[in-house]
Amino acid sequence: MVKISIIICSYNRDFYILDALESLKKQNESKENFEIIVVNNNSTDKTEEKCKKFERENPDLNFVYKVERKQGLSFARNTGIEISNTPLVAFIDDDAIAEEDYVTNLIKNFAEYPKYEAIGGKVIPIYPENKEPEWMSNYIQRLVSKVDDGEIKGEFKNKYPVGCNMAFRKEVFNEIGGFNTDLTLRSDDKYIFYKFKKAKKKTLYVPELIVHHNIEDFRLTPKFINKLSRLNGHSEAMRLRSEPFFKSIVKFFENTFKFGVTIPLSLPFIFRGQYSKAYYLIKVMFLTWIGFLYYKD
Repeated sequence: MVKISIIICSYNRDFYILDALESLKKQNESKENFEIIVVNNNSTDKTEEKCKKFERENPDLNFVYKVERKQGLSFARNTGIEISNTPLVAFIDDDAIAEEDYVTNLIKNFAEYPKYEAIGGKVIPIYPENKEPEWMSNYIQRLVSKVDDGEIKGEFKNKYPVGCNMAFRKEVFNEIGGFNTDLTLRSDDKYIFYKFKKAKKKTLYVPELIVHHNIEDFRLTPKFINKLSRLNGHSEAMRLRSEPFFKSIVKFFENTFKFGVTIPLSLPFIFRGQYSKAYYLIKVMFLTWIGFLYYKD
């Protein structure tokens, strides 16, 4: 019996998609225990051609290919859940590479921790030339979806998994609903875990559950970081549209406070001569605040 579906939602990443699929092909878990689902979200490159070729060359895999015409990551994620044939569903990105024990760790931890409805693990960035930008710091590492909360397994408290390494008991979506299709670019993962928290669901952090995530050059440029920071704030404002208005007010003061504390947080970087770390920390938090403040429907 197939136990878990690994879902890859893809849009114009034909350069990376085969690496993601090969990492799932090489899993040390029995191929009978998992299926691979690719949801192509209207790619205009060679994604379909490469996926179909991969399917033909690997008839022993449980492989499902689907095109989702409604544009947006949340539409693709919801489609993946809908067509899955298993009680567990996991997501990795089309530019990610799962370690060989990824599927085994998912199945094992869901079985050993029945009180947890979701699981997330480490996401390790693969930077161009394997060099982390000098401006990167732990405070803003989620701009590149980095997750590393240490080596101790336990419940996610104030944090949550990111979209390229998160897994769920499928039945939970019958209770809390699917991903927010208004969030087409960012924060769909944050949205679903806020719903988890509201429904008093638990999410487990598993340090041995590791995915490596390719970071393209353009995603580290000042222009893209500026855009992404604003988009994070914008998406947060959009997420709160369905909540009582007072929650937007609370979030405004929370974001204002976060921006305020970036000044003292940046001082150690300045004292150590790490000026770019201080600058980017302040810039990212400021633009996130601006993106939230000047959100327009």
